[in-house]
Formats: sequence, structure tokens, C-alpha cells
Amino acid sequence: MAFSIRDLLLQNEFWVFLFVLGGVLLNWPMLTLTVGYSVMGIPLILVYIAFIWFAIILVLYLFDRRYSG
Repeated sequence: MAFSIRDLLLQNEFWVFLFVLGGVLLNWPMLTLTVGYSVMGIPLILVYIAFIWFAIILVLYLFDRRYSG
């Protein structure tokens, strides 16, 4: 049985999973994986945090869009 994105966004468990995933990705062990590396002269930890931050903002936008209308 295949799920569409719309069906997935309607499940409350999916939103809980994304919340927990955001917490895990910004936790200490995951952040230490990027220490000492760089991408085009930019420390990888900054790229990693910016990407995760952007992903969390996108998820919050989708969550707000679902419940506001």
C-alpha cells in the first residue's frame, strides 16, 4: 500500500516522528560528527546546522498550514 505525501502529512504519528528526529539531529553526538571538516572553506558544522534549521522551519510551515485552514 503506497502512501502519498498528503496522506503522510495527515498522520499525527508522522509529526511526532519529525519532532523527535529534529531533536536527535541537533543533539551532541550528531553535531560532533561534523567537527574538523569543511566544505568550500566553510566549517561543516555551520552547513549542517543551517540545513537542519531550514528543514525544521519547513516542517513547521507545513504543520501550521495543515492546522490553520
